Amino acid sequence: MNTQNILHAVRYALIALTLTSGVACAVAPPVDTKEKTTEEKTNKETPEYVAEMKAKVFSKEAVSVQNGEKRFNQTCVYCHGHQGSGGKARKLQGRDFDSDYLFKTITKGKKRGSLVMPPWKRTFTPEQRWELVTYIMSLSEEK
Repeated sequence: MNTQNILHAVRYALIALTLTSGVACAVAPPVDTKEKTTEEKTNKETPEYVAEMKAKVFSKEAVSVQNGEKRFNQTCVYCHGHQGSGGKARKLQGRDFDSDYLFKTITKGKKRGSLVMPPWKRTFTPEQRWELVTYIMSLSEEK
């Protein structure tokens, strides 16, 4: 057996072990590697900019919910379940959330016992995080 086959076997064994162990793992897309100046990064997290993005996202709510659902299905469904039905993390359906609380939780992450929700501040822009908020809030509405 050559070295490449051994590495493949080890990789698949680790994946199988992870999947069957019940350990909660958040899957995050790669952080944008384009170099941004410190000023650009800071300007996107100012309270004024965040408020501007909130107003923008909520003004086009139908599109924002669709964008948020797509992002949710790519990154959040692993823990929160299909359409927020629950899983390793709490159920999101039918819960009454404050939009600012959701934004803060998505931005900073959360730790509850051994479960850890990673912070998404470095991965998603404020606009993308607000889109996630609109989708999660849509789950609390009666279908």
